[in-house]
Amino acid sequence: MQPKTNSRAWNLLTCILFAAVFAGLAFVHAAWQQGMAAQDERIAMLVDEIGSVAQENFSLSEQISSQEMVLQTLEGDISASSSKVKRTADGPVILAEEIDLTAPEDDGTFDIMILGTNGAHTDTIIVASVNDAEEKITLFSIPRDLYINGRRINEYYYYYGVDQLERMVEVVTGIEIDRYAKVDLTGFTEVVDLLGGIDVYVDKAIYDGYYPNGKGGYDAFSIEEGSYHMSGTEALKYARSRKSTSDFDRAARQQKILAALRNKLFQLDSIMDLKTMTGLFETGLSTIETNASIFDLLGYYYDYQDYSFATGFVLSTSNYLHSIINESGAYILLPKTGNFEEIHGVIEGMVN
Repeated sequence: MQPKTNSRAWNLLTCILFAAVFAGLAFVHAAWQQGMAAQDERIAMLVDEIGSVAQENFSLSEQISSQEMVLQTLEGDISASSSKVKRTADGPVILAEEIDLTAPEDDGTFDIMILGTNGAHTDTIIVASVNDAEEKITLFSIPRDLYINGRRINEYYYYYGVDQLERMVEVVTGIEIDRYAKVDLTGFTEVVDLLGGIDVYVDKAIYDGYYPNGKGGYDAFSIEEGSYHMSGTEALKYARSRKSTSDFDRAARQQKILAALRNKLFQLDSIMDLKTMTGLFETGLSTIETNASIFDLLGYYYDYQDYSFATGFVLSTSNYLHSIINESGAYILLPKTGNFEEIHGVIEGMVN
């Protein structure tokens, strides 16, 4: 029989060991619970993320379905009459008059729609109308805020693409569009620099303190009256500046830039052979989206280089349009007569 002191010591040691084991188990259990809680939290976050992705996919699917529905019903929409707004002595009123959206017949001219784009948006719409019988080219501009069939005209490009914009331009002008050329901001500067710059006469001084600098801010742009040799960047600023002028002034400047580009091409033609000129056109064509081929463009250039070139006509509030704030609070432009028939007659007289 062991002594009592040894038995008590053994019992004490056993208790200590059991306490240590239980403490260890408790710690492990607590750690396991914390781990499970963290795991549950991660699982919950993952479920939320999956749910968000699913919701985004669902929203995207709905947007695509909605867009497809819009495209499917567009033909019906554009054949329906659109609401007109016209200023009277008593204020703006809604007119029920219909605008004829039938595509015009070929009038014997060859017409090119030129678009200046910035991503998915276009704020430059110019038509170049070529009359072979008269050997002349006429440029005229359509303002982006012109309202037709329930939308600003430039919105047709954003929502439906170049084909539907082309159709609306035909409705406004009364002439059939044969080709289009679309140039974005980067492509424009590259084309001008490719030609070695262009010569432009500035007939009116400009100071624009809010010209976008491409970095989310603004820089000041100013230019005095006089003759300038402009790089691509300088020509773009001159063509786009509008804070201190109007969209109508800007449209006129854009036509001047096109005329300067044409003149520079003629200058280069006198010192370049056909192979070099073809290479120049191919390089320029890489920055432009068009439904004309390189052979078409070369043909236009050599066929039309001796034609007279008329610029300066811009549809505006100083001639055949008036401005109004519509019921949605948006600034829009409308034909003063309530339809485009008068404008058709004016344009026909210019191009023919």
